[in-house]
Amino acid sequence: MQIIQMKSLLGAEVLGIDVGATISIMDQALLKQALSDHLTLLLRGQNLVPVDKHIRFAQAFGSLGKIANNLLGIGPRSFQPKDIPDSVSVISNIKVNAKGIGSLGDGECFWHSDSNFAEMPPSASVLHAIEIPPEGGDTSFLDMFDALKSLPVDLRRRIDGRSMRHSKVYKSSGGIRPEFSGETDITKHPATVHPIIRTIPESGRQCLYLGRRQGSYIVGMTVAESEELLDALWEHTVQDYRVWSHSWEVGDVVVWDNRTTMHHRDPFDPNSRRRMHKVQAAGERPV
Repeated sequence: MQIIQMKSLLGAEVLGIDVGATISIMDQALLKQALSDHLTLLLRGQNLVPVDKHIRFAQAFGSLGKIANNLLGIGPRSFQPKDIPDSVSVISNIKVNAKGIGSLGDGECFWHSDSNFAEMPPSASVLHAIEIPPEGGDTSFLDMFDALKSLPVDLRRRIDGRSMRHSKVYKSSGGIRPEFSGETDITKHPATVHPIIRTIPESGRQCLYLGRRQGSYIVGMTVAESEELLDALWEHTVQDYRVWSHSWEVGDVVVWDNRTTMHHRDPFDPNSRRRMHKVQAAGERPV
């Protein structure tokens, strides 16, 4: 197995391993260390169908995590194909008999970390490309260690010791979850509180933890103060130089540390088909 660093702040390509096969304990340790070092990993030409292979590979990075619906406590997704286990998210715009088989459609998915609204958000996400459009649908990843490291002194001082409410209301596509649509005051949204600066337990390193922009609120501030500070943090954070972008090919697998990165998806032609499967490793409470 070879780990080849990308020409970017984050990201590495992994060569010489079939992740659909049983992975040795030694190789699992190497993969976990590579993810810790590079924050995102790309493995090309992989076959994780049937999905039990995908589930097994995801557990190389930790115990099996729950999909967003279960973390939200709103039950299984009614649209998910019955042959797909509950631990697998189908992300797709494909419709069968006029009914969608997956989530998030074909639009943009804004910068976010997965399930930041959960008490214990997933530590890692493993996404496998089954069908991809001829263009569009690229996914980008952003280094949140660097976002904190390069934070201006005045901004760092303003967030030290502060926490943020991570709203359950909004999807990463910007839509509102109907189960949480009744509250318009962001200080009262159904939400989970996490520190803005979190510490990664394995390394002791700290990173910025923003989750997603919509519905966020910094505890102890007025809404206006919170919005001004969050705008400043996001303007600082989303910079091209700390981003790695990936154009998908069928068989690609990308693994990312969900605690230390954010990610974003480009829109694509709604007349094209895209199907991805995602499995996650369980995480810990941010501290």
